Amino acid sequence: MKKAALFGLWSFLFLAAFFSALFCQPQKLIDWKEAGSYAGQEVAVAGEIVSSFNSGRACFLNFHPDYQQYLSLVIFASDFPKFPPQPEKYYLNRKVRVKGRILLYRGHPEIILNSPDQIEVTGELPRGEREGPEEVAEKDGFLSSEIESGKIKEISWEEAALYYGQTVRVRGRVVAANNTGKVCFLNFHRNWRRYFTVVIFASDFHRFPQPPEKLYLNREIRVFGRVREYQGKPEMIVSGPEQIQIIH
Repeated sequence: MKKAALFGLWSFLFLAAFFSALFCQPQKLIDWKEAGSYAGQEVAVAGEIVSSFNSGRACFLNFHPDYQQYLSLVIFASDFPKFPPQPEKYYLNRKVRVKGRILLYRGHPEIILNSPDQIEVTGELPRGEREGPEEVAEKDGFLSSEIESGKIKEISWEEAALYYGQTVRVRGRVVAANNTGKVCFLNFHRNWRRYFTVVIFASDFHRFPQPPEKLYLNREIRVFGRVREYQGKPEMIVSGPEQIQIIH
């Protein structure tokens, strides 16, 4: 009887250790570029969020400007209250470590974030390389001497598609503008579906002295920020007037 009880105890301890090892293993840390090879697996991924977008229904955090090919993190609107306000801005240009299951959506890998516990901010880009009004203000606006020094490159709006993922100054004339109530678009070409656009979200309208669609229409401007790709075209998200200089 004692032998049977002892055998049962050892069996229980063995099974407990086995299942503990099986289910409590730390997630494997992978390169975000290889995420597609781990579909269906629980992993940990480290990298930098280089572009983001909030559709109102979901927030997308991307590790590469070509979000249709590379890993994206997805936060659905129902979970927004769990995360820092405006997660598309909070995590942008920050280095993160993420854990979750790799899923495939229309052929590209993604991780759905249901909790902020899944994503840890591990660092930011060096000062002067981050996009944001506070960084622009520290540079005293858009100084021509700074552009000429080569610190921040100035390009024409026609060249924007060549600079995905890079922080630059884009120069051109706003020939059309549209405010939907949720977002304002400043367009440098009538064919806005194809060419460079500046995007200002409603949450930032109050920061501008006038409605941006009126303030910048028919004006030549220089706009500072990171160029991102959205639906096959270049755009730049602007969060404040500090990022835009009216030339004339």
